[in-house]
Amino acid sequence: MVLHSNMARLKAYLSINSLACVVVILLSQRRLQGAAVMTCDGDGPCRCMMNDGSGVVDISTLGFQNGSARFPDVAASFDGQLYSYNPCYPMSEGRCTNAAACKIADDTQTVMGEQTQFTWYFTGYYPLVTYSTSDGRKTEVMFICDENITSPLLDVIGEVTPGTLSLNLWTMCACPNKCPAVMPPAPHRHDTDAPTLTTGYIVLIVFFSLFFVYFVFGSVINYCRRGTLSKEILPNYSLWSSIPSYAMDGCRCVFGCVGNKKANYDAI
Repeated sequence: MVLHSNMARLKAYLSINSLACVVVILLSQRRLQGAAVMTCDGDGPCRCMMNDGSGVVDISTLGFQNGSARFPDVAASFDGQLYSYNPCYPMSEGRCTNAAACKIADDTQTVMGEQTQFTWYFTGYYPLVTYSTSDGRKTEVMFICDENITSPLLDVIGEVTPGTLSLNLWTMCACPNKCPAVMPPAPHRHDTDAPTLTTGYIVLIVFFSLFFVYFVFGSVINYCRRGTLSKEILPNYSLWSSIPSYAMDGCRCVFGCVGNKKANYDAI
């Protein structure tokens, strides 16, 4: 009887634990499925949109637009190195140019992520953005939603994995629809954006090009006809050679009229 009673208790115990394990597994699967389905789709380095319709996470008010870092030279809790970070807009510090994050070590600056190479994720709790570089470094920033934090707080963890910088940023802007959108500044002008030639320049270029072609081809034709390299090889030489004298006569006439002198038009 005692053995039968103990066996019954053991079966009941195992049944309860099995049921508990099944419940935990089902809840975990449901949680994982929910995390996999939930996304925050980014349309730029400044914001992402929750796919469940809860709103937009916009961090455009957090960063500086003047090229400096909102969070400069912050010591990491893991490796003790100094890092700078600027949300949304590119920053420059030393050799770090147009960067999202920069590492400062031994007077050397290293880009840890670029604003132009971004990817948004959703961890299941908070949005996360990854900035990468062409040579394999990256920075992961988790934006932790806290509606009571109006001024952002940055926790720099450091490079737990070499080449990967981890940051946590507490801000109300990580909560959907809590911060207004700010238009980014106009991009810097590149050489390809230089102003095009005006109509006047185009007319002058065409005129002198045709003028050059006229003299070259005219000279070639005259040389073929006459077989000489004298000054008459130029096309319409008599016309062009008389232009200076005509110009001088015109100047004499104009200055004579201005000086109240009688111009001898017959002589001209």
